[in-house]
Amino acid sequence: MRTIMFNKKMQYIIKSVPTDDKQALENLLNEMSEAGWDLYTMHEVETDSSFDFNCIFMREKQDEDSTDLDDIVNITSFKYRMEKMLAAPSSPYASCKEIQLKISNQKERIKKIKSQLESENLSPEKKKQLNNQMSDELRQLDGLKQALVNEISPDAMYSAIKEEKFVVNLSEEILEVISMEANDNLLAETVRIRQDLAERLGYVIPHIHFHNSDELMQNEFSVKIHDIEVFRSVVFPGYVAFYKDELKGYKSGEDDIIVTDGITGKKLIWIQKEKVKDFWIKGDTAAEYIGRVIEYIAVKEVSDIMDYNDVNKYVEKVIESNSFLVDNIIPDFITASDLKYLLTCLVREKVSVKNIVYIFEKINDYANEPTKEDLLDKVRLALSRHIVKDLAKDGELKVIEFSDEILDRVYSFFKEDEEEAIIRIDSCEVQDIASRLMKISKAKKITSPVIAVPMDIRHMVFVILSEFVQDLTVLAHEELVSDYNIKFIGKI
Repeated sequence: MRTIMFNKKMQYIIKSVPTDDKQALENLLNEMSEAGWDLYTMHEVETDSSFDFNCIFMREKQDEDSTDLDDIVNITSFKYRMEKMLAAPSSPYASCKEIQLKISNQKERIKKIKSQLESENLSPEKKKQLNNQMSDELRQLDGLKQALVNEISPDAMYSAIKEEKFVVNLSEEILEVISMEANDNLLAETVRIRQDLAERLGYVIPHIHFHNSDELMQNEFSVKIHDIEVFRSVVFPGYVAFYKDELKGYKSGEDDIIVTDGITGKKLIWIQKEKVKDFWIKGDTAAEYIGRVIEYIAVKEVSDIMDYNDVNKYVEKVIESNSFLVDNIIPDFITASDLKYLLTCLVREKVSVKNIVYIFEKINDYANEPTKEDLLDKVRLALSRHIVKDLAKDGELKVIEFSDEILDRVYSFFKEDEEEAIIRIDSCEVQDIASRLMKISKAKKITSPVIAVPMDIRHMVFVILSEFVQDLTVLAHEELVSDYNIKFIGKI
């Protein structure tokens, strides 16, 4: 029986031959080549009694092949599924056990050949054939022994001491979003996101690794940073996602899927693509939604994503322009960790670090500030025109303020002792402040609220409220430059 699997343009066929039958393998390769098939991949697999080569052949889809196939399976993500099914054992222990079994089987083959050679009724030709076969089997045995030596060597373990910084895991049902043939390709979407963040914030996100995961439920995907899961949700290829509250007048159908958006907490409705061609607003495809999550996580988790190699690249850019700035402040006035803190805090609040030379000039101006928090405040103050320019719409910036009551509650979080200030945050208090902020934002029809507070608590207010309020901006009163019309629209 043969199994042929189709994607849009190619077809595949799987053939098996015993690993110890070289003539059968040679005949198979010649036969398939003459029939127009190319070898796609070949893996050694264990059967109940021996080892076989599973050979996968591929060629362009032929029209006549669609009429007389024994078993046709329509698999869009064929490559990923087959590589997963035929992949070698991943753990050194499993690999070691497999090699030991192969050595044992190889010794049995050699023993049989040796027994045949000891027979007295052998023709010269048969004896020569067995000697050649014995030589081949002994070479294979030596190779297996060397493979075992390599596998049990502790040096091999050092290669496992590595970590993928940014990983997106995909369930099998949504693997098509990273297929090169998909119209809404996630790989292309990540390139767009990286380019956009570099242009907008001067922040280059690292390489993103995509993996198929058996741990995920149907249609799920997850994002891990340094092997810690920071986000999990679902997408539906062939559907488009919209925020439910934006589809005024739309009546949900039986095929629609309603879930909660992990970014905003709002209801998302997934609608089949063919139903949304005439919609008045644009939704997100599966790839676009995952891309939006990647961008959200890249900014939210920047303090864990940006490492000292990334910081050094910013330093190198400054050296190319003005090496004095670097020589004058690093490490005498600020350390590499202080610089990393400064850059990640700016990016986390969506303040561009693209003009890194200007930022270094300001760091040089304020390098004598006693703490890195004070230095951050001064650098932000120097960048205030840029910050407000990016927030203002038509020359106007709408701002929400804290009432005296809320300010007193926030200041109560600070407790002074003899050595340092300790921040004790009451989560119920913070949630109450956040709910008030969201209530007034909803009443004013604002999706990205901007609040103004005293400079000495600005950063802390952002840190505690951004966990509850998405797309939040917290400005110091001193950052509200007069170049724009600042309109105070309410108090919490």
